This record gives sequence, structure tokens and C-alpha cells, in this order.
Amino acid sequence: MFKLLRYYAVASLIAILATVVLLTWFYRQVAIQGIVQLVERNNLTLARTAMSSMNPALLAFLDATADIQPGRSAHRQLPPELAESIKTLMRGQSIVRIKIYNRLGVVVFSTKPSQIGHDLRDNAGFIAAINGDVRNTLIYRDTFNSFDRATEEDNLMQSYLPVRHSPVDPIRGVFEIYTDVNNLVHQTERTEFIILSGAILILSALYAALILIVRHANEIIEQQQHTILERTETLKSLSAQMLTREETDKQRIAVELHEGLAQTLSAVKLKVEKGRSHKASDEDDESVDSIIPVLQQAIQEVRTIATNLRPSSLDDIGLLPTIKRLCREFEERHPDTHIERQISLKEQDIPPPLKIVIYRIIVSVLADMETQPSIRRIHLALWLEDDNLVLMMDDTASDALDSTAIPLANIDPQLRTGFAGMEELTTLSGGVFTASYHARGGATLRAAWSQLMPFKPKRISDAR
Repeated sequence: MFKLLRYYAVASLIAILATVVLLTWFYRQVAIQGIVQLVERNNLTLARTAMSSMNPALLAFLDATADIQPGRSAHRQLPPELAESIKTLMRGQSIVRIKIYNRLGVVVFSTKPSQIGHDLRDNAGFIAAINGDVRNTLIYRDTFNSFDRATEEDNLMQSYLPVRHSPVDPIRGVFEIYTDVNNLVHQTERTEFIILSGAILILSALYAALILIVRHANEIIEQQQHTILERTETLKSLSAQMLTREETDKQRIAVELHEGLAQTLSAVKLKVEKGRSHKASDEDDESVDSIIPVLQQAIQEVRTIATNLRPSSLDDIGLLPTIKRLCREFEERHPDTHIERQISLKEQDIPPPLKIVIYRIIVSVLADMETQPSIRRIHLALWLEDDNLVLMMDDTASDALDSTAIPLANIDPQLRTGFAGMEELTTLSGGVFTASYHARGGATLRAAWSQLMPFKPKRISDAR
């Protein structure tokens, strides 16, 4: 059986986790781009301001170190004016490191002395700057710096700027500054944590709500499946009962025709033949007189068979008078049993196709109750309740007030045989059948049909 709740819980959890990962990646990319754009503008402004103040000394220093080749010693003393300008630039600013490259890509100065003399001519930032462009990149803490091939300790923004006297002059070297962006990165990470925590909480609440909804839907589906299985089993049982009852009815009619009507007609035939063999008038009169009661008996048997097949009173006078006559005949056969009728509707309130069904149900239940001599009271009720037509038959004693409703699937099959006909006819005619057993004996049988939907009987044979 397909486990809807488990499948949905796993699938939705995977989807939510994937959503969180994508949100994290997307926010990180947007945050990095925002930091880069913000620091890039600040670095350019700061670097150009610094270079404008130290430009003469910087150009003189680059001219003095222009001949330093890669692999040779690059340690040269900074001019005092340039050294003072660099100290002033780094004092109280967010700049944490400065590098100066000559045209050959050799680091001729760095505030980190161990980097002086490094050959970085293949550095992408240097290449861009020596060709006249400005290059910026953000380096996170504990990440590899692809430009300098070193591990950085802090979150830094690297900016590479070309150094020249004027925009039309040749480039003398490259000026690189490292700006500390720890505050921005930490603030961004805190914001990222808050946003992602909120997103996780919201998605978790959504996940829980969806799981509850799907769980409720799964319970409804399982309940419907259980109901379908119950009804399927009931219909299988009713189908078997219907076939048995049809064969029983056919056998009963065959016996009545063969043993009753056929024997009566044979007796009439013998009396007619006997009358023809005698010529005396007194004998003829005696033969004719003896035939009349036999014919009357045959007529009565034919009427009985026809009534069992379909009472003509249903079409002539209607269902309600037919029920009244049926109850009166039952009380005549069983003087100790009283039928209380409570019918609070009119003949036109009953759909014509449903009349024969109600009649068959009442006949079936009365026939079952007829086999129980202890019954002294039968309550028969027929009424309209909201949009339902309800039929109830009850053989409970008047003081047996305690009742317990039992699902049909849990009722002992031997107990169900007493109302199998009512259950069968109700179900096949599109109605709903329920039964209740009582603590002190007896049962309440109830059938209800909806009046909102057009009545469509499911091939109920009138020959029953």
C-alpha cells in the first residue's frame, strides 16, 4: 500500500533542505557582490587620494627600482617623503597593507617585508593594472588568495591601480592596497545568519503545517479506503444473498404453481370429466356445484401468487394504504403482536420507484419477525428528515432503552441474517442501512434514501 505521509514527508524535507542551501548560496553571492561594490568605490577613492599626495615621490621610487629583475634583490630604501606618506595613509585608516610593483612585476616594496622581491608578473591583478585597468577582489579569511598565492588571515579587499604621471603617460608600476573589510563581512554574516534562521523557522513551520494537512488527508483517504473495502465486502455478501433469495423465490413460486394451482386445476378437470360421464340431471347439478369451490380456491391461489410478485394495490391505491392493509393482515395472523405505525408523510412524497422497495423491505422484516414468537410490539415509522426519506422498524421492548450501535462489518453473520433482506434492498436501491442492538433484546433497523439525488435503483427485481 502506498505510504502517502512517509513519501510526502521525505520529499518535502529534501525540497526544504535544498531550498535552504539555495537561499544560502544566493544570499552569499548577493552579499559578496554588495561588499565588493561598496569597498571598491571606497578603495578607489582612498587610493587615488593617497597617490595624488605621494605621486612625485612614488614615481621617483619606481624609476629607481625599474631595473630590478625577477629573482634579484629588490630591497631599496623608501624615500623619507614616500615612507611618511605611507605611514600617514595607514594610520587610522582601514588600509592594512600596501605593495608597490615595478613594470616587471617584482614587488619592490611591501609593508609585509617577507613579500619584497616576489615575482608576481603572472598575477592577474598586476596584469590588469599594468595594462591600465583597475582590478578589485574580495579575499575571505582562511581562503586561498589566487592573486598572491598566499593564505590571508583577514577579510581583505585587494585593489590594483596603475601608477603614472598622467592618463596619457606610460605606466611606471602598480600600486596595491589591502583594505580590512572584517566589519562588513561580520555584519553580512550576522545578517545572513538571522535571515537564514528566520527562513529555517518559517520553512519548518510550513513543513509542520503541510505534514499535518497531509496527515489529515491521509487519514481521510485511509478511512475512505476502509469504507470502500467494507462496502465491497458488504456488496459481495449481498450479491450472494440476492442470488440465494432469487433462487428461493423461484423455487417457492414453482412449488406453489405445481402443488397448489396445478393440483386445483387437475381436480377441476377430473370433476368436469366426471360430470360429462353422467347423464342424470341431479348428478350433473352435484358435479357443477362441487366445481365452484375448487375454482374459487384456484382463483385465490392465483391472486396470492400475483400479490407476492407485485401487489396490485401499490398501483391502485398507493403505498401507504398497502402498508396499512399489510400490518392489519399481520396482526390478524398474530393477535398477540401489535404494530405501531408512525407515518408522517404523504403518498406524493415517496418517489414511485422507491415504493416497491419500501414494500419489499417491510414484507421481508415482518417475515423475519414472524418467526420470533416472543415479539409483542413492532414499531414501524416512515418520515422525511431534512432531505432524506427514512424508514425505521423496531421490535424492541418499551423498557429496553439502552442500545449500542454496531458497525455492520463487526456484526455476527448469524445475527445479520435477520435483516439481510432489508440491508440488501436498501443498499442496492442507493440507500444507507444501519442497525442497532439493544441490551434487553430486539433491534432497530433503519434505512434512509437521499431525496436530493434522482432515485436510480440498481436492478432490483420486482419478482422478489
